[in-house]
Parts: sequence; structure tokens; C-alpha cells
Amino acid sequence: MKTNIKTTLKAIFLISSCCMVANNLLAAKEPKEKEDNRNPLGCYDTGYQFDLKTLHLYPGHAGEIQSMYFLFNTLNQKVNLYQMRDEESSRTMYLNHTIQPRQWAVLSTTEKKVKFICTVPDGKEEYGKIVDCSDSLRVCEYTNVRYGLNNRGNYWLVKSNTRSGALREVVHYGIIPAQ
Repeated sequence: MKTNIKTTLKAIFLISSCCMVANNLLAAKEPKEKEDNRNPLGCYDTGYQFDLKTLHLYPGHAGEIQSMYFLFNTLNQKVNLYQMRDEESSRTMYLNHTIQPRQWAVLSTTEKKVKFICTVPDGKEEYGKIVDCSDSLRVCEYTNVRYGLNNRGNYWLVKSNTRSGALREVVHYGIIPAQ
């Protein structure tokens, strides 16, 4: 009789231990994914606007004219950003870019205004299907960035990476995202 009780208690203990471990693994996975979606520390919800399915960036409105924007693709498919130009910015290169699913990209720019239209891959259209940028992107701006003299201009600092990976790439490039 004592053997049956011991065996039953061991089985209950083993099952409860397995349940606790499985619960901890599932709980640990969810916050990491949620954490990667949050804006980096010091990156503010400013310097941009969504208008008629497009994204408008306004560098210099909240800080220095040389601004750094972090863009997060909220979709489970890649998002293409195509720059929309005004006549006044015809001498600069296009800043078209693709952000992989659930990844961050970082844009550094000195232009007064940058506009993008967002698309997702579509077999029918060459440039993809137009989607609302406000539904597919999360944007924040570092307003107090320290650049070296050789790091100024308009370019994509980070192509596609995790949040912490994007921050590491920015710092490795020699730019300090100050708060």
C-alpha cells in the first residue's frame, strides 16, 4: 500500500513539474516577442505622420535636422517602402527599402520631408499591392542623436534586424542614439 502511495505521489510530482516547466517556457517566449515590438528606449513617437495610406517623415521638427527613425514591420510578410518625391528633391537618391516580417529598420535622413508609400508582395503587380502604412509600420524618432562628421546624409543604417540587433548596428556604425 505504501508503494502505491509513493508511486502515485511521484507521478503527481512529475506531472506537476512538467506542467510548470512547460508553462515557464511558454511565458518566457511571449514577453520576448512583445519586447521586440516596443520602441527602443529614448525613441519617441514624434516627427512623422500617416496620411492617406502613406508615411510622412518630418526630420528636425522635434530636434536636430539630422534625424534617425526606427521603423518596425508589424506584418507577417515583408513591406516595401517606395519614396514619393516632390519636384524640389529631384537631386537626391531614392530611399526605397524592404523591411522583413516583424523586423526593425533604421533610416537616417537630413531631408526636410520624406514620404513613403507601403506595398506588400503581390504576384499580379510588379511593385506589389499598396497597403496602409499605419497598419503595417510602427515608427519612432530619436530626436537627440550624436553623429560623427562622416555619418551625415540620407541612408538606411539598418536593413532588417531585431530591435536589439538594430541598436547594436547603429552604435557599431558610430552613432550615439542619445535620450
